[in-house]
Amino acid sequence: SDSDIDRIITVLSHSHAPSTWETYGSGLLVFHVFCDACAILEDQHCPASSVLILAFIAACSGLYSGKSLENYFYAIRAWHLLHGQAWLMNNDQFSLAISGSKRLAPITSKQPKRAPFTVDILVAIRSTLDLSSPLHAAIYACLTTSFYTITHIGEFTIPSLLNFNPQCHIQVCDWHFDVDRHGFHIAIFHLLRTKTSLLGEDVYWATQSGQSDPEAALLNHLSVNKLASTAALFSWRHHTRMCPLTRNEFIKCLQSSSDRLGLGSLKAHGLCIGGTLKYLL
Repeated sequence: SDSDIDRIITVLSHSHAPSTWETYGSGLLVFHVFCDACAILEDQHCPASSVLILAFIAACSGLYSGKSLENYFYAIRAWHLLHGQAWLMNNDQFSLAISGSKRLAPITSKQPKRAPFTVDILVAIRSTLDLSSPLHAAIYACLTTSFYTITHIGEFTIPSLLNFNPQCHIQVCDWHFDVDRHGFHIAIFHLLRTKTSLLGEDVYWATQSGQSDPEAALLNHLSVNKLASTAALFSWRHHTRMCPLTRNEFIKCLQSSSDRLGLGSLKAHGLCIGGTLKYLL
């Protein structure tokens, strides 16, 4: 029945994270523009032949990064599968085409390597913040927790002020203190959902010595902002209302501190790199 078909499409459409579908949407747009520019008949767009897909990758090579073209390829594939159309592409040919496109990718498409954060950088950033300020207290707590749990900043921040979802985003009630098997004082944060785990996962940090201690930063944040148990964990008080900490607000404050310290452009991904190195070295 039509309702069964609609239900199938609804379930299939939830197979990827919303951010992935947004990326795929861009890829499909580029593919359709290419087909129109080449006067490809609409009924040949889907199912697309291997030759058409290879021609698309070849035409885009030198204009986009290899990673972008991979995403565009998988966008077209997902579009076919979602609508029950045959996928005719040969994977070996695709691998060769993508390898070639990566070699032809423009220099401007390649991201510079992310410099890792260090404990010294965390402490330096702390010196530029006013930890009695609701926003700065939230940011430093988020910064140290992300570093010591080796967690992408997107798991602890919100995409925008209007996008807080208690079924997806961590709240104050989703963390607690515990003692591990070695007797160390730890904090456990339950991430309700991540890009790689729809069922969520737990991440941890242990109390640290010095000014980068995530426990001191978190307790200060909770004391300054006085959050309800159902609030986003790193919300901050703005005048008379509570605002969940957005990724943009976090990055903006981080860059401001970096500029004052002369550290250049710090990338949030450097937190995971730095946290990993901290535990390995």
